[in-house]
Amino acid sequence: MKILIKPIAVILINTILLAQAKIVSTSGKPIKIAYAGIKIENMESWAEAELQNKFRSIFSELNPSQVILNEEVNKIAKAQVDSLFLDMVDIKSFQNLAEKTGAKYVFAGKFKNVSPDDSRIMVQGDFYRYNAELKSSFRYEVLKYYERMNDETAVIQKQLVDSIPSAAKPASAKQVMFVFGIIVLVGFLFMTLTGTNVWAEGDGQGGPPPTEN
Repeated sequence: MKILIKPIAVILINTILLAQAKIVSTSGKPIKIAYAGIKIENMESWAEAELQNKFRSIFSELNPSQVILNEEVNKIAKAQVDSLFLDMVDIKSFQNLAEKTGAKYVFAGKFKNVSPDDSRIMVQGDFYRYNAELKSSFRYEVLKYYERMNDETAVIQKQLVDSIPSAAKPASAKQVMFVFGIIVLVGFLFMTLTGTNVWAEGDGQGGPPPTEN
């Protein structure tokens, strides 16, 4: 019976720690992100629609409750959005939008087609991430042919979105159960090894005779 106590305790302790970690991660106040959208010039409607979807998709892996997408942002702060797209260099426009939406980070961009060849599309422009807490913006410059924009938006997502602290999508129930399963497996392996050691050392020979109290 004593052989089982230590490994069972290990399993219980790890389970409690896992539960506490989940409680902390879900109880913390999430970071709000406002996506004001992108403005596109000189591009055919089908390409413009696709490019809009590509940039919306960079937020798809975040917790939906953290992200205010451009349609909702326009409902909440249309005047601030209009002002932002008039002058994206002025950080006051970003700050006003952040304060109106309650977001810590604001994303927006402006692009246009600059290809001299009518048969191809070359996307040129800037995509911004503004930090309302630090009152600073990061500008990502884009100059790519349209067919390379899938790769480009993946890079933008990694550098500008995935790098935001505490903005990752929370672990799913399946992921939590997977981690719990690993903990249980490690616990049983530890139990087996502990039991083997105890039996190997406790062969009943070479030790002092048992005494009674």
